[in-house]
Amino acid sequence: MGSSKTKKRTKEQQRRDTMQAYGVMVGFFAFILVAAVYFMFFRNTEKPKTEPADVPQTVTRETETVKLGGSSETENSVSETTTTVRTEEVSAQPVDTNSPGEIPGHKLEVKNGITYVDGIMIVNKTYSLPSDYNPGLDPEAEAAFNSMASQAWGEGISLFICSGFRPYQEQERLYNMYVYERGEEEADRVSSRPGHSEHQSGLSMDINTTEFSFAGTPEAVWLADHCADYGFIIRFPLGKESITGYAYEPWHIRYVGVEAAKAIEEQGVCLEEYLGVTSDYRYAEDMN
Repeated sequence: MGSSKTKKRTKEQQRRDTMQAYGVMVGFFAFILVAAVYFMFFRNTEKPKTEPADVPQTVTRETETVKLGGSSETENSVSETTTTVRTEEVSAQPVDTNSPGEIPGHKLEVKNGITYVDGIMIVNKTYSLPSDYNPGLDPEAEAAFNSMASQAWGEGISLFICSGFRPYQEQERLYNMYVYERGEEEADRVSSRPGHSEHQSGLSMDINTTEFSFAGTPEAVWLADHCADYGFIIRFPLGKESITGYAYEPWHIRYVGVEAAKAIEEQGVCLEEYLGVTSDYRYAEDMN
């Protein structure tokens, strides 16, 4: 009996050993197959090249190559690496005009809490005025408006100031009213926080109305076409909302002087672009 059990156990053991051997062989061949497929189809696939962010780029326009950065000659024979791409695919990095700090090519001065860039006072979401700044309507700006209104009247256009100088406290009440009625986000789109309103500068005026229906009227068209001749700009022009930080206001003019107004008009830019500054409350350093 013992001998029979031993033989039976031996046969069962042999069967298990055989099955294990088959399993090992199948696994081995499967591994070989997977490895072969990997080396045939994936191993030699060339990985896309990624240029470091600080490698200067070149832009190819037909047969001409224009360098956007770097130098053809460097000390110690440092080699350059460039990437040639199609013109339509180029996304050159512009100067970041939405970052506070130094303004390349412009002179920034702060006097008594008031910021001037190239001699032009700048008041917006980034740059504020002290709460006690209370100059009233600027005489030069007022005289320029009177001349403009006189010329417009002679051409059948009636222009008048419906809102001129506005002190800090009045702007504070106005802004808080907008926040109460419309919420802070909408208030920031159509009104200025106290200290950030150009009306407090005495250099800005709302002409005839503050209703959006003013856009496209003969008065609005005449104002846009002629205000630069008298030193004014449409302060918040259409299409520049993301830069000025405010909705289009065809009635809001700002006095900057004839030379600057003409340059801004010819360049098709807003005041922020002309001076290279930001208009964003995130960067504000209020003087109050």
